[in-house]
Amino acid sequence: MAEEKKENEKKENKKRPHAGHGVKETHIVHHHDGSHTMTQHHDDGRVMSAAKADLDDVHDHLEDTVGSPNPGEAEADAGQSGMEEAPGGPGGAPMPAAQ
Repeated sequence: MAEEKKENEKKENKKRPHAGHGVKETHIVHHHDGSHTMTQHHDDGRVMSAAKADLDDVHDHLEDTVGSPNPGEAEADAGQSGMEEAPGGPGGAPMPAAQ
């Protein structure tokens, strides 16, 4: 079933120019408070804007809309990187209190 979905996505992506995501332009306005407004112009004429609190949000939005994962990134995000979790859970053991 998942394989069939991937094939359908590939067919749909071939119909859309610009690397399959359908976005031909992205404009980012940087505001004095560190926030940003992103406007994306799509091949089909749609124009969509989104407010982002900070640059991390801008990067996340770009990866979601026009990006593709690096080799192994999707597996790592799904918790299948093959690396063992650090002792004490994510982030390791807490730092000792300052004396």
